[in-house]
Amino acid sequence: MSKCILIITKHLNIGGTEKMLLRFLPIFFSFGYKVDIFLLYNSGILLESNSDWLLNSDQCTVSSFFPQKTDEYKKNMKENPLSVYKKNIRKEYDIEIAFQESYATKIISNSPNKKSTKIAWIHSNFEEYHFSAHAYNGNFEEFQTYQRFDKIVFCSYSAKQAFDRVLVNNFQNKYVIYSPISTEICKKFAAQYAPPITEMYFLVLSRLSPQKGLGRLIEAARILKRRDISFKIIIVGSGELEQKLRTMILNYGLLSQVQLYPSTANPFPYFKNCQAYISPSYTESFGIAVQEALCMSVPVIACDTPGTQEVLKEGKFGEIIPPSEYVMADTLERYICDTFFANILRNKAQKGNIYWNSLHKITQKQLEDLLLPNTGIN
Repeated sequence: MSKCILIITKHLNIGGTEKMLLRFLPIFFSFGYKVDIFLLYNSGILLESNSDWLLNSDQCTVSSFFPQKTDEYKKNMKENPLSVYKKNIRKEYDIEIAFQESYATKIISNSPNKKSTKIAWIHSNFEEYHFSAHAYNGNFEEFQTYQRFDKIVFCSYSAKQAFDRVLVNNFQNKYVIYSPISTEICKKFAAQYAPPITEMYFLVLSRLSPQKGLGRLIEAARILKRRDISFKIIIVGSGELEQKLRTMILNYGLLSQVQLYPSTANPFPYFKNCQAYISPSYTESFGIAVQEALCMSVPVIACDTPGTQEVLKEGKFGEIIPPSEYVMADTLERYICDTFFANILRNKAQKGNIYWNSLHKITQKQLEDLLLPNTGIN
């Protein structure tokens, strides 16, 4: 009989959590598992059939609990997680994974399947962005929810440390597993199509949401234009702030300097004409796009967050700056005008490339220990 994994996650929009899931799936398949993915909401699935992310594999199915996100559905998941589980889950699984905090975690924690190994995956920094709190009646209920899991996996050490400070605990079943990535895979996807713009630019891959700091980046672009600096910034992403950001770009007269492009399942071709990657976020628990930039040997300029500190190893692999539009403008101007500084960042990116490529086999071994029977992470 085939081994089966149940994964519950919010949706398959292309954000950091979704990218991590898509990177882990081929490894799950290689262990012989069949994977059933249940989305909370069947909306905004941006995955493309030609993106080769293996979601169309015969080892994987994708379903959803609800057609879209509504307050009524959220209330149902918050108050009746067992009912939601029983109504939708018809099989017994060997492993049940809540691949995102909040409702997915609450639903898996109420699974009536006593035989399954239950794993919670945490991708956010609870100190900076405790978005899962809305699914619980206080921190103690969330703490009790995590008590029901056999293993808790974090995307980064900073996410684990924040979890421990917010939900004070003595859990012994916590592990950090980095997202697997390699230059070979990145270059494979980079070759799939040509980016829509051929001139050099700064790049941002991001959800268009408040915590991503894109308004701050546009303010920095406004400062650069006032200084008569020639530049171009490309932002690839979708989200609730799209119209607000477009209005800022228009009002500031930045239509030639800052351009928005929609989310794509495969953003790697955008790195080909990218002179440097910018992370303007207010909060990052890991910074998966920063990791992608390094694996494409692209220099990185990032606002200071726990996640970017971890990916860039406290500045060893990129430039970490204070969260200010003025500092960002100064740093971008320096990168454009100072060849020596630009070369330093290129050399740092090469070191980051080597480092993150070297961890691929370690991550695979951690996942093997996590998922295969009769083993455990030491």
